[in-house]
Amino acid sequence: MLKVIHHGPVTEIKVSRTFMGRPVYFNSFFIVDGLLIDTGPPHVSAEVGRALEEFTIDRAIITHQHEDHYGNCRLIQDKFSLPVYAHPLTLEVMAAPPPLQQYRKFIWGEAPPAQGLPIGDRIETPCYSFQVLHTPGHTPDHISLFEPEQRWLFCGDLFLGEKLNAFMEGEDIAAHLYSLEKVIQLKPRLLFCGLKGKIEQATERLKNKQNYWLNLGKQIKEMHRAGASPGQILKRSLGGEVPFYYLSQFNWGRRHLVDSFLKNLELF
Repeated sequence: MLKVIHHGPVTEIKVSRTFMGRPVYFNSFFIVDGLLIDTGPPHVSAEVGRALEEFTIDRAIITHQHEDHYGNCRLIQDKFSLPVYAHPLTLEVMAAPPPLQQYRKFIWGEAPPAQGLPIGDRIETPCYSFQVLHTPGHTPDHISLFEPEQRWLFCGDLFLGEKLNAFMEGEDIAAHLYSLEKVIQLKPRLLFCGLKGKIEQATERLKNKQNYWLNLGKQIKEMHRAGASPGQILKRSLGGEVPFYYLSQFNWGRRHLVDSFLKNLELF
C-alpha cells in the first residue's frame, strides 16, 4: 500500500505492506527539491519503484540503518542510478545487512545489500540548504536534516511520539536526550517524521517528549533508590511489559527503555 501526500514543496510517501487486505504498519519517507530522504521498506519495493517514476530525483539520503529506511536503496540505484549518502555506520549495515528477527522480516522485509557514499555536513539543493545533524539514540548512526530558512527538520525516527515508552534493543536514552536537546535548540517549525509524517508545532512537540522522558527518569531513579527491582520499576512506572516484547523475540519492549534509564541514572 502506498499513498502520496503533498505538503507544499515536500512530498510524503506513506507506505505499508498489507496482510489479508489490511495495512500492517505505516511509515513515511520524503521528497523535497530533488532530494529523496529515506526509501521505505523492501516489502513495498515494486510500488515504490512505480511511484518514484513520477518525480525528478537526483540523490538519496538515508537517516539510519533500519530496513524500513534504507530498504529500497538497491532498487533506486538499479532503476534510477541515484547516488545514496549516509553516515559511515549506516553504509556498513547497508553493505552487509544483518539477520533480522521474524517480526521485522514480516513487517518490512529483508533489504538486499547496497552501496553508498559518506555524507558530509551539508546538503545543497537548487532551493534549499540542509544541515546534516548527527542525532543518535534510536541508533548510533542516526542523522537528521535541518533547513534553517524554512525551519524544517527531517528527523527519521528521532521523534516517533511524545510519550514513547518502549525501545528496540540497543537504544540509548542518554544519546536520545542529547539529540533532542540539539534539535530543540534549532527551534524547528515542522517535523517530517518517519512514523507520523508531517508534524506542526515541532519545537513544542519535541520539548514534550524531552519532558516526558526527564520526568520518567526521575521516577525511575526514585524507585531505584528505594530498592525496587528492575521488574518492579517496569510495572510501577509503565504498567508492565507489552505482549509484543515476546512476539518480537525480545527485540522491542518497555524493559529495554527501563534498562537504558537504569544505566544512565546520573542524568536525572
